[in-house]
Amino acid sequence: MLFRETDHASVDWDNPDAPVVLDSHGLLAAPGETLESYAERIDELLLTRARFDASAVAGPDGTAALEAEIGFKVGAVDPMDLQTLAEAAEKTDRLFGFRADWVPAFFPSRGLGLLWGGCTVITDSGFPVFFLRRSFRAKPKWFIYRRDELLAHELCHAVRGCLQDEPYEEHFAYMTSSSAFRRWTGNCFRREWDAIAFLIPVVLLLAVQIVVYSGLLNLPMWPFWIAAFAFPAFLIARNIPERRTYFNARNKLEAAGFSNPDAALFRMTAPEIRTLAGTPDAQLETFLQTKSDAELRWQIILRRFRATAQPENAPTGDEP
Repeated sequence: MLFRETDHASVDWDNPDAPVVLDSHGLLAAPGETLESYAERIDELLLTRARFDASAVAGPDGTAALEAEIGFKVGAVDPMDLQTLAEAAEKTDRLFGFRADWVPAFFPSRGLGLLWGGCTVITDSGFPVFFLRRSFRAKPKWFIYRRDELLAHELCHAVRGCLQDEPYEEHFAYMTSSSAFRRWTGNCFRREWDAIAFLIPVVLLLAVQIVVYSGLLNLPMWPFWIAAFAFPAFLIARNIPERRTYFNARNKLEAAGFSNPDAALFRMTAPEIRTLAGTPDAQLETFLQTKSDAELRWQIILRRFRATAQPENAPTGDEP
């Protein structure tokens, strides 16, 4: 079923499998949601989706309405076709157990930055929309970006948006990359200010070097070198324990018989991942049962990703 072609009346909420099917399409249950509140949000989401159909964004009026939804200018847009959007499905399904075709995706005519490749925007109503550089409309690669990886990356943001979980957001999105370096460093930059704070000392160091070597001023260089390395060192120091926590939690899920621990963790919040990582093995079953009793989201996680048979010997995951 293509959920971009589904209306809210098509979902049979009396079917106990409905939340599981919706989850497989990237329509995750949010923390604390009951079946009733989840159904209400998904019904609203499917109603909202119609406002982003190709016919709705065509022409000046449609562009203006779209720009009003997202809060910035993009110019005329071309909706992304399903074939292009499906390039990401294999990655997201293998890694995180979802294939999302319902997220509105567009190629904007107006550039959003010199090296910009794509981005996900969450509207005021909580609805995700993403944009991909127009260069990707005709070719699968531009600069250092690959279209399928960028699509998978942005779909992860769109799907996890309902969790409102920042600490591991980029960790999951960069797991879709073919580059081990990007997978490791991606979660260093959690906020826009992380990247800005990283670049400012580097640019300042370059500017001071130009001034000093041109003879205009005689300044000591060591404070600027320290400034240029201090924030990257902080980002790495913050990332290392977060990754260790993640892989500790992953190992516990493997030991508990989860067939796809990364997909299960994808649906958890950072506090839950940290709590899971620190839970003694003897208390793990109690932790999982307590979460399942309390939340629809955890019921879906256990139903979809925990194998029925428990392994005799717990596998050990390797932390990079």
